[in-house]
Amino acid sequence: MVDRDGIVTGTDGADLIDYDYTGDPEGDKIDHNDALIPGDGPQDDRVVAGAGNDTIRSGLGNDTVDAGTGDDSVEAGSGDDSVLGGDGNDTILGEAGDDTLDGGAGNDSITGGLDDDSILGGAGDDILDGRGGLDTIDGGEGNDSIDGGDGNDSVSGGTGNDTLFGELGNDTLTGGEGRDLVDGGDGDDLIDTSGTGSPDIAYPGLYGADSDPNDDRDTVIAGTGNDTIRTGDDADSIDAGQGNDVIDAGDDADTVAAGIGDDLVIGGEGSDSISGGDGNDTIHADNGPGTTSPTEVTDDTDPVPQNGRDTVRGGEGNDVIYGGDDDDLLSGDNGNDWIDGGIDEDTITGGEGNDTLLGGAGDDSLDGGNSSDSLDGGAGNDTLLGGEGNDTLLGGDGNDSLDGGSASDTLDGGAGDDTLTGGEGDDSILGGEGNDLAAGGTGQDTIRGGAGDDTITGDDGDDRLYGDAGNDSLSGGQGQDLLEGGAGNDTLLGGDGVDTLSGGDDRDVFIVVNRDGGNHDVIDGNEGGDDFDTLDLTTAGPLRIAYDPTNPENGTVTFLDDHGNVTGSLTFRNIEKVIPPCFTPGTLIATPKGERLVEELREGDKILTRDNGIQEIRWIGRTDLTRAQLLAAPHLKPVLIRAGSLGNGLPERDMLVSPNHRMLVANERTALYFEEHEVLVAAKHLIDNRGVKPVETLGTSYIHFMFDRHEVVLGNGAWTESFQPGDQSLEGLGNAQRAEILELFPELRCREGLEGYGAARKILKKHEAALLRHR
Repeated sequence: MVDRDGIVTGTDGADLIDYDYTGDPEGDKIDHNDALIPGDGPQDDRVVAGAGNDTIRSGLGNDTVDAGTGDDSVEAGSGDDSVLGGDGNDTILGEAGDDTLDGGAGNDSITGGLDDDSILGGAGDDILDGRGGLDTIDGGEGNDSIDGGDGNDSVSGGTGNDTLFGELGNDTLTGGEGRDLVDGGDGDDLIDTSGTGSPDIAYPGLYGADSDPNDDRDTVIAGTGNDTIRTGDDADSIDAGQGNDVIDAGDDADTVAAGIGDDLVIGGEGSDSISGGDGNDTIHADNGPGTTSPTEVTDDTDPVPQNGRDTVRGGEGNDVIYGGDDDDLLSGDNGNDWIDGGIDEDTITGGEGNDTLLGGAGDDSLDGGNSSDSLDGGAGNDTLLGGEGNDTLLGGDGNDSLDGGSASDTLDGGAGDDTLTGGEGDDSILGGEGNDLAAGGTGQDTIRGGAGDDTITGDDGDDRLYGDAGNDSLSGGQGQDLLEGGAGNDTLLGGDGVDTLSGGDDRDVFIVVNRDGGNHDVIDGNEGGDDFDTLDLTTAGPLRIAYDPTNPENGTVTFLDDHGNVTGSLTFRNIEKVIPPCFTPGTLIATPKGERLVEELREGDKILTRDNGIQEIRWIGRTDLTRAQLLAAPHLKPVLIRAGSLGNGLPERDMLVSPNHRMLVANERTALYFEEHEVLVAAKHLIDNRGVKPVETLGTSYIHFMFDRHEVVLGNGAWTESFQPGDQSLEGLGNAQRAEILELFPELRCREGLEGYGAARKILKKHEAALLRHR
């Protein structure tokens, strides 16, 4: 009889090695209390199955099994067993005990049982299941499917395209090289699919661009718990699930859903799509902390333009989002979010909550959404919309567009030619440096233009408008407004309501529109700088001027209705001039001795009139305007009336007149609409007519002459008016000219005298004149 060696040995065939197996040449058996090897317990068996498709049941004790080659089936039984499947497609059950199970080469199926097992799949496409316990599982080479089961497991997929399930417990899941799918399950898991081999070769000059963007595309589902996830390069898909997770998506275009919890997400290089989900999340769309700050670089230092165009949604909670470089689409959604777009042209939306949005460098678009938000466009030509709530908007450098939206907002355009709109609410607006366009919208707004040539409109409400330095244009709109032009040649229009207008230094123009029947405005031209201020009453309707006898630059304007009744008034001071209606040089005036140039006429000359025959000129005056003055007051530009544009071949030649100079119009429409055969219409009200338009000039002169009454005279073959001091034209003359007229016509100093110098024909308003234009 051969002495036993303590090892149960199989044959080269398909053996069934269990308690009843008797094929061992030395007579060793399973679980027969016959262990011989030192250190082994009575039931600790050692099995070497050899070749063949064997079935092994090692039973009790701490067994050691070598299944050998072939497609073997091993049931290790109870005890702390060690099993080697060897070559072949093996099926191994660890069952009870802390087992060490190695499938070897082949497509193996290994199940560990409920205790703390160590499982190695080896080469091949293996199916590994740790079941319960603190298991350590390594899939090895091949496309493996691994389930850690319950407990705090350590699972590694190895090389190949693996599927890993952590299940319950605080698991460590490592995908290894290849395109892995990882589901962490419940528990605080550490998930790393970045791979352990050599990184992909990068294309030269593309800042790490992946030469094979599809060889390591992982899918990670973390489940509940505070998970740590790292996926490495290629376009990965990550669902972190519930818990306070830490996620590093690595390079390439990843898709990340952080899920519920206070998560930290690093998108890495590539155009990522990231959703923070519920919770107070911190999201870095680029490489995260430690990389170059967006404030330290400019657009022209972007190493790879458009390699990181990220889309980020913060979701519920108070989120912190960094876009990094390239054109990102960032949304905070609900919560009080803080979002920094970084460099390049970002689109940022705050959503619900009190958000802080930073555009950074580039032409950015920022929308605060609901609640009280803070928006800073940074460098570039940015578009900022505050939305609902009391918002603060800062345009920064560049030509920005700011809209406060509803509620009471604060807007600062910063440097550049900005467009600022306050919207609803009591807004505070500062244009900053540059030629800005600012409008307050509804509410009681305060607007400062800052440096530059600004255009400011108060719109509705009792507004306060300050032009500051530069040649500004201020319009109060409706309400009781305060307008201060500041330094520069400013244009101020009070609009409706009781307004206070102050020109500040230099040459200012004040325009009064008597829409509400008498504004009761207060106008002060001031005296600083290159001072020569103009009060424009050409669209104010019938009125009467009373000058301060001690200072002709001060006075009162009384507004009248069509019947001469007083409807309101304004007071003015430090006003040097208003421009009246008149002819320009070159106009030919009909006289008994033929046509003469208007600039050659003198007092005492005889002129042909339509109503009263030959009349003598009692007074003649001239006003010269330079190119600079016309640029500062474009409403004073002359109007060109082309030959024949008034009908019936009139005028016979082109003529230039002042915008308020009135022409005689007689056609079937005058009788139809006004029951008048002839009416007088201001040239500016004929501009939409064919052949009538304002013109640009290097300068112009306006010449006006006056008779004992308002007359209709022939100019360039067309009937037109003489100077009429009974309307707003008298106050537009210089002090010396006005004094001369009042000396010649002392009756004009009183209301009765002005009313006695009536119009020669019915004078049409703008809306009435529109009915006479050619259709």
